Amino acid sequence: MILTVEIFIIALLLLSIALSAYTFHKVRRVHLMQYDLQNQYQRFPDTLNLTYQQLQAFTALDRRLNLTYALPPLRGWAASPDFLLLLAEHVHRQQPEVIVECSSGASTIVLAQSAKQNGKGHVYSLEHDVHYAEKTRQALIKHGLQGWSTVIDAPLQDYSFAGQSYRWYKLDDEIQSKQIDMLIIDGPPANLNCCARYPAGPLLLPLLNKNAMVFLDDADRPDEQEIINIWMSKFPNLHAEKHNCEKGAVSLA
Repeated sequence: MILTVEIFIIALLLLSIALSAYTFHKVRRVHLMQYDLQNQYQRFPDTLNLTYQQLQAFTALDRRLNLTYALPPLRGWAASPDFLLLLAEHVHRQQPEVIVECSSGASTIVLAQSAKQNGKGHVYSLEHDVHYAEKTRQALIKHGLQGWSTVIDAPLQDYSFAGQSYRWYKLDDEIQSKQIDMLIIDGPPANLNCCARYPAGPLLLPLLNKNAMVFLDDADRPDEQEIINIWMSKFPNLHAEKHNCEKGAVSLA
């Protein structure tokens, strides 16, 4: 009996030592993680600040839109939260009736929901990828926004401007008959050819209403900067304004 009690006490001591060691290990890991985060912040403050800015923009966007379902992930190829917030704020403020965007996706949902909240406006999205176009349509249906946006199948076709060849969206009669109040240029993919988004200038800028606004994403890229310079030279009445967005953004009016 005495031996059994001694064994029990020894087992309790061993368990206590093991729990203490485990607790020490966890506390040490937390301490090391805090140190690592502090070290990362000191080494990469701009990256962490940028992440915070995007989280802040996403929170503001989410509250403004008040969607029933979550937006798709806003990383990688998708437009960044700060650019989408810029678009939503413009729609709420100016209440455009005809909104045209080059590409479709999360931006289509943001624009359509903003138009719905205004009670006016319609989004026309040019999309060259039939599978992605259908994915966007299903997302619009999920959010109850199919009446506020039309995703147009617009396969890429060959264009030529000033001796330069491009692959850009095929424009149907519906788009060419519109007077555009807001134009968003976030496609086609930049790897198609040099200055891949240039054709939006000669093909869509002449369709703008007098007080229309153009938004160009990815404006920090050299190609987009060259595109802006060429557009400004060909349309001298345009005024460009830079916006502090993650990938760079410029509005033209």
